[in-house]
Amino acid sequence: MILDDYSKFLDIITNKVNEFGIDVSKYNLDHFGYQTSSDQDYDRLLPEFNKVAKLLSEEIVGGRRVGIFKFYSPLIYKNKPIEAVELVAPKQGQVYPSALEHAEFVVDTDLETFANKYPDLPWDKSKIDQPMFPMVNLKLGEFVQAKFHLKPVLEIIKNKNIFEILIMANSPQIKIV
Repeated sequence: MILDDYSKFLDIITNKVNEFGIDVSKYNLDHFGYQTSSDQDYDRLLPEFNKVAKLLSEEIVGGRRVGIFKFYSPLIYKNKPIEAVELVAPKQGQVYPSALEHAEFVVDTDLETFANKYPDLPWDKSKIDQPMFPMVNLKLGEFVQAKFHLKPVLEIIKNKNIFEILIMANSPQIKIV
């Protein structure tokens, strides 16, 4: 399976982030992501991901499909469970190899304060004000990055689904009997 090397990949990510002076051992490694090279590759990999995890959400984010899966049995990394994984299609015109691409950590402070602890790092703050899933990114290589956000992705998906249900229940076109 394509996720078999997740532990080696996460070692690379955590070592590179630690080299930048960020001790990620104190943060929850929430999930990691697999970037596909094409929409066709995304479709080809969906059944493989479905063997080990349940698709909870598939949204268009930044012009591309992003599937969020919950593992049937959490993966273990450094004695801690990882419950989720993302499958990400490329944006129109972007060229990526199909490979593990990022890891995401939940931080314990607001994102601006977190990034300001490390002012000399090349932070990408372009998504810091996203309403649903704000984050800051740190590029670690050509096709590898670490992302830092405020809440676990499964909590965000759950809250989003509850919000959508409430919107639908209060819609004037829908009558609840």
